Amino acid sequence: MSQLNKEQRKAAEFLHGTAAVIAVPGSGKTLTMVKRIGHLVKQHNVPPENILGLTFTRNAAETMRQRLVPVLGEIASRVTLSTIHSFCHYLLRSEGRVFEILSGKDQIVFLRNIMKHKRLKDISIGMVLGEISLAKNNLIDVHEFRVLYEGDKTMLKVGNIYEAYDNEKQKKYLMDFDDLLVETHRLLSDHPEIREKYAERYLHLLVDEYQDTNPAQLAIIKKLIKGS
Repeated sequence: MSQLNKEQRKAAEFLHGTAAVIAVPGSGKTLTMVKRIGHLVKQHNVPPENILGLTFTRNAAETMRQRLVPVLGEIASRVTLSTIHSFCHYLLRSEGRVFEILSGKDQIVFLRNIMKHKRLKDISIGMVLGEISLAKNNLIDVHEFRVLYEGDKTMLKVGNIYEAYDNEKQKKYLMDFDDLLVETHRLLSDHPEIREKYAERYLHLLVDEYQDTNPAQLAIIKKLIKGS
């Protein structure tokens, strides 16, 4: 704790309830988070398996893990440090969901074939992907999408593509990265026993760059909080 200033130490030693750390880039947020994990384990005997640290990039998760090793030694590997998408992937797999990830060029080709089948050539694939992604990150399903854009012919076409895209993915056991969020939220919402299992496992939830969470990510995080 000697590396931390007064405010950082307060954040690292905080134990019960909810706390937010507001700081500028480069001010030691990651160090504070690492020290907080060490404090929970060493001072409060929290099992490493009961701690979940979520970040937004793989590099950030790996950096945190590397910085945690000098603090906790070999048991650092027992702390779950992950991006939100990777955690959702793990959770869905653990609960028996069978799927492959659709991304990059494969996703573009997949969507292009759907649009060709529907003979829609006057809408860009990039625009369609962007609108579908935006909808999913706001937990807006196809029905809500159509209601939201009622009267907008272009967006209703996007809605038709959205529906066909999801149906085809489902048939082929595929998910894109946005689906990981949507399906995890659905699983935790529809199955209280599963939600409770993870809420009891991860008693301490730390989120890096919390201000950048989108509505779907925030909803998942709230589902993981015991008693929410």
